[in-house]
Amino acid sequence: MRVVGELALLAAFVSSGFAASVFLISAWRDNRLLRRAGSIATVGAFASLSLVIVILAWALYHKDFTFDYVAQYSSKLLTWQYSLSALWVGQAGSLLLWSWFVVVLAVMLRWWRGRGVKPLRIPAAGVLMGYVCFLAVIMVFAADPMAPSIVAPREGIGLSPLLQHPAMLIHPPIVFLGYSLWTVPFAVTIAALLTNRLDLNWLHFARPWALLAWAVLGVGILLGAEWAYEELGWGGYWAWDPVENGSLLPWLTGTAFIHGMMAWQHRQMLKKTCVVLAFVTFGLCNFATFLTRSGVFSSLHAFSQSSIGWLFLAMMFAVALVAGVFLVRRWEALKAERSICSLLSREACLVAGSLALLLLTAIVLCGTLSSALSSLLAGKTISVGPPFYNNVLIPTGLLMLTTMSLAPLLSWGAAPDGRQRSWLLISGFTGLVASATAAVFGVRHPIMLTVVGLAAVAIAALVGGLVLDSRARELRRLPAAMLMTLRLQRRQYASFLIHLGFVALALGVTASAVGKREQNFKMVEGDTVRWADRQIRLVQARQRDLPDKLVAEAELEIRQANREPVTLLPAQHYHRLQEQWTTEVAIDATWGGDFYVILHSGNLEGQLYLTFIENPLMRWIWAGGAIMVLGTAIRLWPARRRRKKAVALRVVTHDTHLRLDVPHQARPRKAA
Repeated sequence: MRVVGELALLAAFVSSGFAASVFLISAWRDNRLLRRAGSIATVGAFASLSLVIVILAWALYHKDFTFDYVAQYSSKLLTWQYSLSALWVGQAGSLLLWSWFVVVLAVMLRWWRGRGVKPLRIPAAGVLMGYVCFLAVIMVFAADPMAPSIVAPREGIGLSPLLQHPAMLIHPPIVFLGYSLWTVPFAVTIAALLTNRLDLNWLHFARPWALLAWAVLGVGILLGAEWAYEELGWGGYWAWDPVENGSLLPWLTGTAFIHGMMAWQHRQMLKKTCVVLAFVTFGLCNFATFLTRSGVFSSLHAFSQSSIGWLFLAMMFAVALVAGVFLVRRWEALKAERSICSLLSREACLVAGSLALLLLTAIVLCGTLSSALSSLLAGKTISVGPPFYNNVLIPTGLLMLTTMSLAPLLSWGAAPDGRQRSWLLISGFTGLVASATAAVFGVRHPIMLTVVGLAAVAIAALVGGLVLDSRARELRRLPAAMLMTLRLQRRQYASFLIHLGFVALALGVTASAVGKREQNFKMVEGDTVRWADRQIRLVQARQRDLPDKLVAEAELEIRQANREPVTLLPAQHYHRLQEQWTTEVAIDATWGGDFYVILHSGNLEGQLYLTFIENPLMRWIWAGGAIMVLGTAIRLWPARRRRKKAVALRVVTHDTHLRLDVPHQARPRKAA
């Protein structure tokens, strides 16, 4: 089986390189025979990589330790689902999965149908296959997933206990899928620059892929945050770890890229910025891989030190060189045709929000590189902590919230009219009332009050925009007009729904940051303490002996006014195979906040050392992410083919009802 896998990996390397070559050549010479040969090679690469994945998955499932990869990341005590998850835990396995995702996308892109797709899909598929070839080269020469064990052990090293968590079953593949999906907008941008087809067709081609990549990577980031929150046992979900930052960076620039495409479509501006952001986002996906594989950065998420990371760094320099060449060659074609006409236009808000995103990206990148660069240049390591990031996150976050809150009441290429200005005033007043109400209920932190006010502004502005759009349709009944507006302008309001999801996430992040409370306790069985409006009793402490680990846990009974008692079981697990302790926290989650308990240790007198943490509005973070995913799904849902539908109008003349069938014409207030 292993030899078959090696041959399949070599076949994937050869076929992907051939497919990339003939597809890119066909961008200059439209040859049907070349396209067919490239298509066959693409399918061959897909089949070969699929076979390698099946072989490695089979070896992991059956604990075949003649594979070096299986011996490193699996063991006989590991359950089957975590054995299979080891496929993407190791360096070679993760590269294999990544290359398989990209080749699947190349197959889809080769036969993709849509407006303006045909002239771009072949060179775009060639770029994707070139990237598959790059990943295959790394696997063949540096990180072979089919490598044999020198001496097959009787037992494997096993999976790290910290990675034996349900989120780890899906978090890494979702992140790698996000990276892979960001390759498609990059490839389409290259194809558009290569063929000089820089019209709106390439935007229509690239934008759905960019939205999907943005949503998938965002889900991966949130799943990683949830894993850290539940598994690492320190009470938080984001520590500005270099590898965490690595996945955040392309998400930030990707958000700016999506908004840049909107400015290009509606105002024919930000063209160069849009092209650069396509290259930068793809480059930062490779930078994230460099962080995990170079050995330069120490992180729980990082792989061991190897030369592979530097290959991805070289890829980034190559991407930067290609971007520079194309920008010079297409400089005239990428000139903006219009400019910002008003500071209260939608494009002005879009530019301000994008600048905030790029500023935050630059700060996160500088903070991430600070330790490596200081060690290289100054001979000593200088690392930065959360205050460094928060000093920029707070103003940029508030600016982004402000721009997205006002967006529904602004128009492309025009200042607000009288009705829009009225609704802007109403929205501002609503925000002030919401902030004042929050202050009455005990909120005192100015940042939290500001975020609450901006959240209210966002809701009021969305309602106002919907009312104005609906009244422009001149239907008598406003509810019917609203439903028609939501149906006909579905994609626009799906984008506003994504904004609301971000607002909910911002509320959760702000509340959990400024309202967090934490206290340490020593307790023995039967002790009761009152803390954070809760009565907490330690019922008992016990130990359980399982085949693969020793479990020491505390049983706590939590009582709170107007709620049924809740039992929590914080624990410490000792994993025998890895000889490692892990912390298993217990969480009582409500919409008001999370009560989070950490069991640290005990002593011979029966005392347990516990930490109680209250994290307000934590559920709003996960709910905000779910709303953003829902909005993206609605935005991407295919539109039905438009047909000329007739609507019946009845003209009453005395006692006669005359029925006229005329085509329906929607009259929205502004462009979606």
